[in-house]
Amino acid sequence: MMRRRRPFIVGLMVLVLALLGGLVYNMTFHPKHREIAKEAPAFQLGADELHYLFANDEATAVPKYMDQVLQVSGTVTEMEETNIVLDQRVLVNFLPGAVSDFQDGQTIVIKGRCVGFDELLLQVKIDQATLIK
Repeated sequence: MMRRRRPFIVGLMVLVLALLGGLVYNMTFHPKHREIAKEAPAFQLGADELHYLFANDEATAVPKYMDQVLQVSGTVTEMEETNIVLDQRVLVNFLPGAVSDFQDGQTIVIKGRCVGFDELLLQVKIDQATLIK
C-alpha cells in the first residue's frame, strides 16, 4: 500500500515545485509595469542643472538619477512628433497622447523617468514624460 502512494506523493511534490518555480520566474522576469505618471518626482531640477550634473560628473549622476522620476523645467528648443528638447540639453520622450502643441521658446515643466546620458549628443534622456505645466 505504501509503495503505491509514494509515486503519487513524489509526483505531487514535483508539481508543487514546478508551480513555485514558474511563479518565481514570472515575478522575476515579468514585473508589474511602472506608471511614471502616477509617481511623485524624486528630484526637481532645471534642464541646465541636470545636464551639468551628468556632463561634469556622470559617475555620481548615473546612480543618483538613473531610473528615477524627475520633474524638469526648461525652455523648448526643438520639437519632433513625440519628443522635445529642453534647453538643447534634455531630450524628452512623451507618453503617447501626452504631447501638447509646444512653441519654440516656451517654458514648460515635465515629469518623466531618467534613462541616461547620450555622450555623443551630450543630452540627458527622459522617457514616459507627462506635461506638468
